[in-house]
Amino acid sequence: MEQKTVLDNGLRVVSEELPYFHSVAVGVWLNVGSRDETRDENGLSHFLEHLAFKGTPRRTAFDLAREIDQIGGVCNAFTSKEQTCFHGKVLSEHLPRLVDLLGDMVLHPVCDPQDLEKERQVILEEICAQDDNPEDQVQVAFGRNFWGDNPLGRPILGEADRIAGVSRKELLAYRRITYRPEETVVAAVGRVDHQHLVDLVSTHFQDFTNGIPARERRPASYHPGIYPLARDLEQVYVCLGARSLAAGDPRRFTATMIQLILGGNMSSRLFQVIREQLGLAYSIYSFLSFFSDTGLLGVSAGVSPKNLKALLAAVSRELNKLKEEPVLDEELQAAREYLRGSIYLGAEDVEHLMMRLAKNEINFGHYIPLEDIVNGLLKVTPAEIQELARELLQPDKWALTLLGPVAADLSGALDF
Repeated sequence: MEQKTVLDNGLRVVSEELPYFHSVAVGVWLNVGSRDETRDENGLSHFLEHLAFKGTPRRTAFDLAREIDQIGGVCNAFTSKEQTCFHGKVLSEHLPRLVDLLGDMVLHPVCDPQDLEKERQVILEEICAQDDNPEDQVQVAFGRNFWGDNPLGRPILGEADRIAGVSRKELLAYRRITYRPEETVVAAVGRVDHQHLVDLVSTHFQDFTNGIPARERRPASYHPGIYPLARDLEQVYVCLGARSLAAGDPRRFTATMIQLILGGNMSSRLFQVIREQLGLAYSIYSFLSFFSDTGLLGVSAGVSPKNLKALLAAVSRELNKLKEEPVLDEELQAAREYLRGSIYLGAEDVEHLMMRLAKNEINFGHYIPLEDIVNGLLKVTPAEIQELARELLQPDKWALTLLGPVAADLSGALDF
């Protein structure tokens, strides 16, 4: 059973009780990410996420790690374009300790100057690791190219030269502006009583306030085109993408079906044609990202320079097919069953369910039952897929970023 309570400070508490589980997963979701940063603040959301684990007035960094280990649980965090999430999973009897721990980390980080310097080095190493991975690097470069000088186009980790110089004062000032109770959701799924959860959250979050006026997010901007980046690599890494639908768009089920059919699994068109039939690439896949007011549909691959043109031509053919030919019933039914199985298998993991519950609240303001999602996907028709494909798959709206030894003339590469 799903329940929701809004505290006096605007913080939302949502839960789904599943009494047949022994565990409970809890997430504290702050609706702030790299998209909410100015150019000078880029990387600060992620930096603050790291510093939350470095100690509070009540707990040292070692105390935080030891406490979660002592109760046999797990605790972690992540930063995305639009959210920062601190989450954990424990046996249900340890729920009070987990809520206390998460609340302490989120609301009372010390941000000690010595710890800040240590974590600065950790983040700089993380940026170096990203720069050393061409698959990550091409995605970061694509974001800069496609979204342009917009917060959506900046890397979540930030730029190394900026992270190297950011001060404690700047971090705390950014935190004071962007951490807001009315933009926070505490979600829990598993063996959890909703009122007990509300009481715990109220105890630890009741003094969470922010009287500073909220910022507005900048609208997305789009910059189609071809962006080659020369690098001394064995392969050319390709990222091709265009604007898609926002998280709340009713056609999101159709977009999900397009992404899956195009390159979402091993039986998808791109995998079967480009890897299995033509042998042009080891790795090729499509991806779909939903944001609050826009989205991204993309294709990513790694290819030998001599096969680059052939790969782009093959991708273009498959994109054209989605626009020109209705999806056959057999292929659509296989995609439906794949998604149906993925949804219900994911429902056996309380952390997965917690994240879905929180995202429902953030994107829609209410819970969406699994059955409604499955039914929405099952109702997608070939005509709807073809109509949306024609809208999204227009070559003059797509951006292509290439990282590696790019020497060929790529004019006309986006021919679909």
